[in-house]
Parts: sequence; structure tokens; C-alpha cells
Amino acid sequence: MRNLAVLLVVGSILLVPSLAGATEKKEDVSVAPLPAAIVNAKKVFLSNGGGSSLGYDAFYSEMKEWSRYKIVGSPEESDLIVELSYRVEDSTRVWNSTNTYYITTQVHSKETADPQLILTIFDAKMKNCLWSETDHRGFAKREKNREKETVNSAQRLVDDLKARVNVTH
Repeated sequence: MRNLAVLLVVGSILLVPSLAGATEKKEDVSVAPLPAAIVNAKKVFLSNGGGSSLGYDAFYSEMKEWSRYKIVGSPEESDLIVELSYRVEDSTRVWNSTNTYYITTQVHSKETADPQLILTIFDAKMKNCLWSETDHRGFAKREKNREKETVNSAQRLVDDLKARVNVTH
């Protein structure tokens, strides 16, 4: 009888999201337009928000190659301030497991690191944040692969910005 009750609870938990329409796919969500200040800007100042020179260098190179905006040397000359920063979010996940046969409970924990590049676009005059996006860099153990993932992450941020500007433009 107990197994039947557990089966019914687990089955209802698995069915509820699909019945509630919570299975939206990324393809079903339309891309929101960027603010007009980003689309209409001509000059940008690229700022390194810290954390990774390599990520900023890759980002700078991609923005320069795109040539959609003129890159200027100071925030005062620009329409937008485009900042790239690198952060690692450290967290600890804690959970427990119970052995019902021996009536024991074990507590487990696992530390996780989430390296991410954050692109933030500010209005140069008012200094308001207009748009921000975070790319979660792929995990890599070797330094060479971490560098490669950092460069790929910077490229994805520029590619997404390009796509959004082109949709709005």
C-alpha cells in the first residue's frame, strides 16, 4: 500500500508541469527588442569590468570586427558604455538521503563553480543600465580549455547582441 501511495505522488508530480503548460520551449519565446538607444547608437566605449583580460580581449576583437559601432577612447565621446565582466559564482548544494531499511539519513554537499561573462550596456549620458546578458562559460579542467571556453563565451555574447540588433533594426 505504501508503494502505491509513493507511486501516485511521484506520478502526479511528473504530470503537473505538462498539464499546466510549463513545457514552453526556447523556440516558442520571441526575442524582445533592444532599447532604441542601443539600436541607434553610433559610438561605444568598451569597458573591462574586471575578472578576465582574455575574455575582454576576445570581446573587444569581436566588437571591432563587427564594426557596427565606432569604438571610442572615452565614455564622454560615446553614446553607450559597453562593459564586459567575468565572475565566478561559488555555491554549495546540500541535500540528504534516507535509507528507510536501516532508518538512517546522510547529509551530502557539493561545491559548484559557475564561471560567467556578463555583458552590460549603459547609456553614456545618464549611466543607466539599458541591457544586460550573462553567458555561463563551459566548465573545463585544463587551463587551455578554460581559455578556449572564455573566448567562446565572449563570442557568444557578441553574436547574441548582433542578432538582437538585427532583429530590431
